[in-house]
Amino acid sequence: MRRLKCEKETIILTNEDDGFYDVYTFNQSLQKRLRTFAEKYPDDCWLKGTSEDGSETYMIRKGRLSLNLRSPYSKDRIHKATERIIEEQKEQSKDS
Repeated sequence: MRRLKCEKETIILTNEDDGFYDVYTFNQSLQKRLRTFAEKYPDDCWLKGTSEDGSETYMIRKGRLSLNLRSPYSKDRIHKATERIIEEQKEQSKDS
């Protein structure tokens, strides 16, 4: 059975007593990164299971996985970056 894109989830489960994260994902990029990490560090990460519909579940030791929260860019930063891009494009067109 083919799943809809909205049904292809990534779920990270843990509890305060356990020393591991249980990562269930359909995301191909994340699966590749987890597979590579598991091959390199088999004591800290391993494949727990796969499914016919394309999901993989990995166990990862706590302390090996982090979430990075990024603040949105300020309007000033966006404006300055846009100006810088426009200037670079002008310089490139002069050189062409």
